[in-house]
Amino acid sequence: MPPPPSAAPTPTSPIQAFHPSIAARRASRPTGTRPEPDSLQPTPSPSPPPQAPPAIYRPPKDIETPGPSIPPSRADSFVDLELSVLGPTPGGSTDAVNTSALALEREVAALPPVDGGKDAWLFLLSATLVETTVWGLPYTVGVLHAFWSTKMFPHDEATLTLAATLQTGLMYMSAAFLGPLFTAFPQYEKTMQAVGLVVAAIALIGSAFVTKAWHLVLTFGVLYPFAGATYLPCATLIYEWFQARRGMATGIMFAGTGAGGTVFPFIVQALLGRFGYKATMVAIGLGFLLINAAALAFVRRRVPVGRGAGSARRHRPQIDWSFLKMGGMWAGTLVILFTAMGNFIPSLWIPTFADAIGATRPNGTALVAIMNAASVPGNTLTGYISDRVPPRLAIFGSCALAATATLVLWGFGTTNGLLVGFSIVWGFTALSFVGQWSRMITVISKGDPTLPGLLFSFFTMLKGVGNLTSGPLSTILLNSGEHFRGSIAKGAAGAYGNTNYGILLIYTAAATFAAAIAGTFFPTK
Repeated sequence: MPPPPSAAPTPTSPIQAFHPSIAARRASRPTGTRPEPDSLQPTPSPSPPPQAPPAIYRPPKDIETPGPSIPPSRADSFVDLELSVLGPTPGGSTDAVNTSALALEREVAALPPVDGGKDAWLFLLSATLVETTVWGLPYTVGVLHAFWSTKMFPHDEATLTLAATLQTGLMYMSAAFLGPLFTAFPQYEKTMQAVGLVVAAIALIGSAFVTKAWHLVLTFGVLYPFAGATYLPCATLIYEWFQARRGMATGIMFAGTGAGGTVFPFIVQALLGRFGYKATMVAIGLGFLLINAAALAFVRRRVPVGRGAGSARRHRPQIDWSFLKMGGMWAGTLVILFTAMGNFIPSLWIPTFADAIGATRPNGTALVAIMNAASVPGNTLTGYISDRVPPRLAIFGSCALAATATLVLWGFGTTNGLLVGFSIVWGFTALSFVGQWSRMITVISKGDPTLPGLLFSFFTMLKGVGNLTSGPLSTILLNSGEHFRGSIAKGAAGAYGNTNYGILLIYTAAATFAAAIAGTFFPTK
C-alpha cells in the first residue's frame, strides 16, 4: 500500500524561519527540560539584514529609450540634469533614503516632456509673443522719430536721436546684470518679469504726455529698456523645454523680432494718422501690458525651483567658471563680437543709400522691411540647420554668404533688383544669425543648467556693444568715403566708385567674414 501523500509544504517567511511555533519547540524537548511558564522569556528575534536603497533606473546608452522626440543617447543627460536641479537625496536611515529616492524618482517622472507636449508648445508660443512685442516695438522708432522731429520738437534733433538710439542699446547692455541677477535669485524671476513689464508699459504711456524732448529720453530711452527683464527668462528657460529641437525652437522665438519689426511700423503709422500721437501711445502702452501679461502666464520653468517644504530640497548648483578656459568660449566670443560690428549697418544706412542712387521702388524704408520679413523664415531655418549641422560649418556658411552678398549685391547694387536681392540674403543670414546662438551656448555650457542664462546675457551684451558703436563708427567711415572713392576706388563700378559708401561696405563685409573665420575654431560638440 503506497504511503499517503504528504501535505504540500507551507511557505515559510523569513520571520517564521527565526521563530518556530510553540508546539514545535515543546515537541522537541523532553518533558523534564521544558521550562515552567513563569520562567519563559521572550526569544530575541534577529533583525532582518539591511537592504540597499533602490537605485533610480538609468537605461544603458546602447538601449533605445522611448521618449518625446528625444534621441536615446541623450536620456542619461536628461536624468542627470533634472536630478542636479531637483537636488541631492538627503542622507539618513534606510527608510529615509528609500522614501527620498522614490519621491525624487516620481518627481522626475512627473516633469513635463521636452521637445513637445502642450506645455512646451505653449511656452514657445508665449515666448515668441513676448519677443515680438518687446523687440518689435523698437523698430517703430523710425516712424516715431520722424513724427517727433516734424510735429512736436523740430529744434531738438540731437536729443530726439539720443532717445531713439538709447533704447535698443540699453536693452542689449542690460543683459550684463540681468543675467547674473536671474541666476542668483531664480525664486524672484516672476516678480522681476512683472516689474519690468509694468515699468515699460508706464514708459510707453508716459511718452504720450511729454512736453519737452528730454522727457522722451527718460521714458522711451531709459525706462522702456526695463522690458529686458520681462524678456530674458523667455530666452533662457527655452533650454529647459527643448533639447533635440532646441535650435528650431529658438529660431521660431527669435523670428518674432523680424515679425514685429515688419508689422509694427505700419500699425503705428496708421494709428498716428487716424487717432493722433497721444491716443496712439496710450493704446500701444495698454496693448503692450495686456498682451505680455497674458503671455507670461505660460512662461514658466519646466524644472521648478521649489514646490514646498514637503518635497525634496531643490538647489541651484554653484557656477563652474571653468568654461572660461575653453577655447570654444573665446571662439564664440569673437564670432558674436564680429557679427555685431557689422550686423546693424545695413539696416541703419541702406535707406540713405537708396536715396543717394535714386531707388524708389522699393524705397529705403521698404528695403529695411524686406530685411526684417526675410529674417522671420531665416531665423527658423537657421535654428533648424543648427540642430543638424556642425556649429563651425553653420557659422562659416552663414557669415561667408552674408559677407559675399554685401560686397557683390550691395556693392554693385545700383539697381532695385540687386538691392532687393541683398535685403533678402542679409535678412536670411546676418539678421538671422541669432538663431545659431542656442547651439553655440549648448556646446559651451555642456549641460550645466546655470550657464545658458549667463552665456545668453554675455552674447546679448556683446551685440549691444556693436549696436552702440556701429553708428559713430559708420559715420566716421562715411566721412572718409569721398577720399576712398576719389583715390583707391577711382573709376570702380557700383557703389565703390559712384558713392561714399564703398569703404562702409568693405568694413561690413570684413567684420562679417572675420566672424566666419573665427567660427572655424569653434568646437563641433
